[in-house]
Parts: sequence; C-alpha cells; structure tokens
Amino acid sequence: MLGLLVVIIIAILLVMILPATIRIIRQPHQGVVITLGKYETTLAPGLHFIKPFISSVIRVSTAQQPLDLDKQVVITKDNAEIEVKISLKYHVTDIQDFVFKNEDSVRSMIQDTRASLRGIIGNKMLDEVLNGTQEINRGLFGEISNVTAGYGLNVDRINIDTVKPSVEIQDSMNKLLKAARNRDATVAEAEGYSKSVALKNKADNDAWVNSAQAKAEAVKKTADAEAYRIDAVNLSLNKVGNGYFVSQNIEAFKELAKSDANTVVMPSNAIDSLGQIPAINALLKPEAK
Repeated sequence: MLGLLVVIIIAILLVMILPATIRIIRQPHQGVVITLGKYETTLAPGLHFIKPFISSVIRVSTAQQPLDLDKQVVITKDNAEIEVKISLKYHVTDIQDFVFKNEDSVRSMIQDTRASLRGIIGNKMLDEVLNGTQEINRGLFGEISNVTAGYGLNVDRINIDTVKPSVEIQDSMNKLLKAARNRDATVAEAEGYSKSVALKNKADNDAWVNSAQAKAEAVKKTADAEAYRIDAVNLSLNKVGNGYFVSQNIEAFKELAKSDANTVVMPSNAIDSLGQIPAINALLKPEAK
C-alpha cells in the first residue's frame, strides 16, 4: 500500500515538473534562459529542457522586422516646416544585448532615428530636402547603424516615405510655381514671335533674292539672245558682201522716188555707189545732145 502511494506521488511530481522543464523554440526565434533572475544561456530553435520553477525563457525573433514610424514635424535650415514619414527594417543581432542592455531597444531605436532626422534636415534648405531624400536616407542610415549596434540591433534599411511641407509653404510653392509657369509661357511666346519674325524676314529676303536673281537671269538671257541675234546678223552681212547694201540702197531710193517729195538729198558717197550700178548709172547720166 505504501509503495503504491510513493508511485502515485512520483507520477504527480513528474506531471508537474515535466511541463515546466520542456521548452520548444520555433524558428526564426531564439530563447534567452533566465535562472534565478540572471542570464544563463541562449537557446537555438528546437526542443530544450530547463530547470523547473527557477528558470524562465524569453523568446526573441531574429527575423527582419518592418517598422513604420509616426509622422513627425521637422524644421529646415530656412525655417520651413515639413512633415516627414519614415519606415525602416531591422533585425536582432545580439540576443543578450537586446534583452539586457536596454529596457526597450526598439523604442530607443525609434527615438534615435527621430533625433537624427531632425539634425540632418535641420542643416538643409527646403529645396535640398525635397530634392535630396536619397542623400538623407544614406546619412540617416549611417548614424542610426552606429547607435543601434549597442542595442543588439542592426538597421537594414531606412526610407523616407513622404515629405509634406506645411499648408503655408505649399501655398507659397504653388504661387512660385504658377509665376514660373507664366514666366516660361511669356518667354516661350516671345521666343516664338521672334522666331516667326526672323523666319518671315528670311523668307522675304530669300524671295527678294530669288526675284532679283530671276530678273538678272532674264536680263542676261535677253542680252545673250540680242548678242546672238546681232552676231548672226553680222555673220550674215559679212557673207552677202557689198552687193546687199547696194541693193538696200536701191530699194530705199525707189521708195523715196515714189514719195511726194520733190527733192531728195543723198550723201555724195551714196550717189557714187549708185552710179556704180549700170541701171542707175544710165538714169543719172545726161542724155547726149
């Protein structure tokens, strides 16, 4: 009877003790064993037995964690108020440091990130912030990586999601943008008009030059044609000889003789020429008495 009671007591103790000693760590977690309030060891993923009642296990994920930070208002170097939204990714690199060196390592990382962001943007003008988010990301990443290494964390990536100027700044920017667009439109219109005038002047000048060239070409062709005609006439006259001119003189003399004029004045050399023609010579000679 006593032996049965002992077995029952042992069984009860085992039922109570075994659940307290068995721990299963699932990937991608690791376990930190704390015994009597002090760090004892780190457990890898798998099945583990710990000291019952005096030991406990804190599970920590070593997987990369995404984190969206709340929007924060930052003042630029030129006193422009902007609202910035940041997201980051991190993972635990040292379980012991993560659990024991900081009461809340993630919260400390967030605070440091916000402080570093204020410092970086506070040294930049508004235009540099709006157009240089990649540079700010690199600078912020470098500062946070050095700080969070002591928290057992590693920041894998920091990204500025949005940069939103205040309503007053946006209104000013819109006015400046509108003014710039109007200025560009005016300049474009003036340049277009200038180009139009230049093209018209060039077209008029080209037309005048072409017209002058055409007229000059026409005059040249006319002169060439006249010179050709004169050359042809001279060539023909050279071929016909003096008889042609004598014949022309006779024809002219006949026309004059038929006219109503009673007196015809002729050069002496013309009369001599006519006298060389037998028919005219006979007419001009006085009749023999």
